[in-house]
Amino acid sequence: MRKLFGALFGVFLLAAPAARAQDATIVTGTVTTKEDGLPYPGATIAIADLELSVKAGRDGRYEIRIPSRIASGRTVELRVVAPGLSVKTARVTLTPGVVTQDFSMTLGVSAQVTVGSRAAGADVEKAVPVDIITQKQIEQASPSGEMAQVIQKLMPSFNFPRTTISDGTDTTRPATIRSLGPDQLLVLLNGKRRHTSSLVNVNGTVGRGSAGVDLNAIPAQALDHIEVLRDGAAAQYGSDAIAGVLNLNLRSGPSPFDLTITGGETTHQDGSLLDVSGNVGVALGSGSINFTGEFRRRNATNRAGDDPRAQGSRDVIKQPDTRFGDPATSDVLGFMNGVFPLSADGTTSAYLFGGASYRYADSAGNFRRALQATNWPTIYPNGFLPKITPTTIDYSATAGVRGVLFGKWFWDLSAQYGRNQFDFRVVDSLNVSLGPTPALNQTSFDAGSLVFGQFVSNLDITREFAVGLAGPLNVAFGAEFRNERYRQIAGEKNSYVDGGFKAQDGGPGAPGSQVFPGFRPANEIDTNRSDVAAYADFEANLTKQLRAGAALRFEHFTDFGNSTNFKGTLRYEFLPSLIARGSASTGFRAPSLGQSYFSTVSTNFLNVGGVNQPFDILTARVDSPVAQALGATSLRPEDSVNFGGGLVLSPDRRFELTADYFNIAIKNRIVFSGNFTGAALNPILQPFGATGVRFFTNAIDTRTDGVEMTANYHEDLGANGILRLQASWAHAETSVTNIAATPPQLGAFQTVLFDRLEVKRLECAQPKDTVRGTVDWSSGPLGVNVTATRYGSFCGIANGSGEAPFGPGTAVDQTFSSNWLLDLELTWTLSHLRVAVGAQNLGDATPEEVLFANSNSGINHYPNNSPYGYNGRFVYSRVSYRF
Repeated sequence: MRKLFGALFGVFLLAAPAARAQDATIVTGTVTTKEDGLPYPGATIAIADLELSVKAGRDGRYEIRIPSRIASGRTVELRVVAPGLSVKTARVTLTPGVVTQDFSMTLGVSAQVTVGSRAAGADVEKAVPVDIITQKQIEQASPSGEMAQVIQKLMPSFNFPRTTISDGTDTTRPATIRSLGPDQLLVLLNGKRRHTSSLVNVNGTVGRGSAGVDLNAIPAQALDHIEVLRDGAAAQYGSDAIAGVLNLNLRSGPSPFDLTITGGETTHQDGSLLDVSGNVGVALGSGSINFTGEFRRRNATNRAGDDPRAQGSRDVIKQPDTRFGDPATSDVLGFMNGVFPLSADGTTSAYLFGGASYRYADSAGNFRRALQATNWPTIYPNGFLPKITPTTIDYSATAGVRGVLFGKWFWDLSAQYGRNQFDFRVVDSLNVSLGPTPALNQTSFDAGSLVFGQFVSNLDITREFAVGLAGPLNVAFGAEFRNERYRQIAGEKNSYVDGGFKAQDGGPGAPGSQVFPGFRPANEIDTNRSDVAAYADFEANLTKQLRAGAALRFEHFTDFGNSTNFKGTLRYEFLPSLIARGSASTGFRAPSLGQSYFSTVSTNFLNVGGVNQPFDILTARVDSPVAQALGATSLRPEDSVNFGGGLVLSPDRRFELTADYFNIAIKNRIVFSGNFTGAALNPILQPFGATGVRFFTNAIDTRTDGVEMTANYHEDLGANGILRLQASWAHAETSVTNIAATPPQLGAFQTVLFDRLEVKRLECAQPKDTVRGTVDWSSGPLGVNVTATRYGSFCGIANGSGEAPFGPGTAVDQTFSSNWLLDLELTWTLSHLRVAVGAQNLGDATPEEVLFANSNSGINHYPNNSPYGYNGRFVYSRVSYRF
């Protein structure tokens, strides 16, 4: 009996804790990364209301035990915080027993920034159109080594034309989205505003008159992923975000050393490429720092035709004497990204990221024949091909601290500085006005520099509140201080001086270095401005199906005053598989310091009677006497009104279809005026050594509307591999809805403020349609990627298209037909080694040749604004090894 009683008592002692455990609540689950589904150890999972927190184990699992006296059926918020990951939250009801809540984390500290929402996890809400470009896609699209070309290969609304014979624009080429300007796209790096290039694009290219971000200053291998917000967002992120936002997210965390070597060449036997890049992530205590370095060398391409004109040279000229193609470039780039926890639970961390790049380029101008007034046969008896060989130095650094206060307030404090310097050097040239004697003239010149610097400091705070709605109200607010400095530095004296010698034809000798006259002391400027901004952002589920958001931002600029902008978003879930979304916003873009203060005299070739003739065009500051005499006024900000709406269809996890419409109306758009030339202007321009003049002006209003569609499908074929299919279509059409009246001062010179050529540049110089389809298949070590792209038709923008003073017929309007390009890549992976071979533009497609009247006597065969260039087929191989 005593034994039986003892056994029963033992069972009671064992059962009592179990019974008590059944009354308790155990919250458990797994934390994984959304990108690859792998467990993420070390993440902190917290219930702030109960002051409980744990860390995920090596398998990503966590477990929080909550006594019944605390749980009592209440609903609480679980929050997951981890360095390098977006914050995730979930609401759970603490019922007795086991409650399972898994978390799939998105990579990148700032992943929520560019989805048009500051609410944690809002990327899955699909409230606005955003595209994610993965690391694998970046690698497949990066044989060229150029970041802007990588994005163009993956984003149909993104355009990156291959400009040539365009001075500094050959080196820092402009990129656009939705057919708007390069400076109407806001670029972020890890969610922080990126500084722009110091170069102002002043020649006859797409993006004329703008200064955008130099995307090619960032190595492709440094990126974890890219996010493209296709929606106006000035009310959230400030100036420039009229067309959208591009966020480049750097790789982070520990990782083995990964070395990649790429080599390639066009099948026309030029444009050879060598690209060597490496990435490694190193653990430092509980934090880490990730490094990327790259060296890239690309040789020039040339698609020029023979020069049929009389040369007057001593010897027979080897043809082609002109170089019409990509410049030769050499780049060295280095970037880093570090995250360092400051608290034991990992909820507070410091971060540091940035990098530097150096680029040397060799870009050619138009050939100067021996008999031309722009040459001295005593120096170049066979004529000469002048070259601009600029160097570009770009660097930035960002440091900050982010964390959680009282388990509820998420904050982020940061400061950054970025700088871009563009040094012009001219070689194989001369200054005609210095005379025919080699001892008095020179063949290379320091033509001056442009410098842009930007300091930005941000404070961002976010918290969720329970206010009785279907979900928590996310409130975000913050402030930003920005200071910009712009400098223009004169070149050496002989690069701009008028030496007084007449040219060989007896006319006045052109002053300054040929192809690019140097900046003069009168062009020098050192100016700055500051901007203070504050914003508030609200977002919540009003009902189970309806989610709404609103943002308000105020900015004050020291040079032109205030701007206040608003944005609202709505998302309605008809079904879990069918979502409607829409947005409306106002926006603005502040005139850049370069647009306000840049000035120079540059040689532009304008089409006269079918032959390109040189004109030394003065770019005048709007506040200069010559610009004021022609009716220029101070620049005002551009104002925009954006509307967008669309549908998201995802019947299952394998397939998603999106369709979005957008309409963007811009008032007071800042553009370059036309080139004002003619004998009547000579008395005004002669003191400046110029034969034409232009200036920046708020000349036009425009409207851009379009449709964008994307479709994604993936299928696990089992033993037959994994198949991914993607298709996209982007349509954008811009029209000039209003042109400011020509000032009477200009009317006296029988010209207009914004001529037909400039209207064409905006309305049809970029394709209205781009279609892209991709098939990506992999099985075991083998992979195949095929991409077909159709670029729509576009118009030529040959200078002098029937405009004064040349008269009608000096050039012929031309529309270039649509064209298909096919890219193919084959990959083989074995353990640590990855090998790829492929071809871009496999079919060797080129645009139609320009008409003879637009070709500079048959020399320039292709349009300078082709969205896919004119180089033809490029073949390459890539070898990567992960140590």
